[in-house]
Amino acid sequence: MRRLLAIGSLVLLIGSIIDIRGQRLPKFSSFSVSVEKVHARSIDFRRSPGADTFRTRLKAALAEGTDFAGHYKIAGWGCGTGCISGAVIDIRNGRVYFPEELYALSVGYFTCEYELEPLKYRKNSRLLVISGIPGSAEDKEPQKPWGDYYYEWKNNRFRQVRYVKRDNPQ
Repeated sequence: MRRLLAIGSLVLLIGSIIDIRGQRLPKFSSFSVSVEKVHARSIDFRRSPGADTFRTRLKAALAEGTDFAGHYKIAGWGCGTGCISGAVIDIRNGRVYFPEELYALSVGYFTCEYELEPLKYRKNSRLLVISGIPGSAEDKEPQKPWGDYYYEWKNNRFRQVRYVKRDNPQ
């Protein structure tokens, strides 16, 4: 009987820890925004340094319309095996932002499995979740650990709001 009580208590304890951890994760609804019905005619290459390098991909992404934070579009492209890079396009004016978190993002290629959904975001939310290792524009910085990174898009840049460690799929 004691053994059964101990096992039951352990199950309840583990369940409550999981619930507490789950409740603390940022939710898309906590960062909600209104979706605007606007659309720039073209990419603003003059005011977006580095955008000409990705001219074709950025133009195609702009044509797809808003998919992030009310009036933005996240554009992405491959940068090698297990690697993606991207940019954020302001659909209102065509300006392009290259946040370092989207520069050479590692999505894994360790056991012949990729992260199935390395970027999670919504049209009506400022929250972006990166599963893997966020990029860094500085090669001198140490590599960040594998996990889920939660970012808020504010003032045209990402601000990390949470990190949850995950096992590296090596």
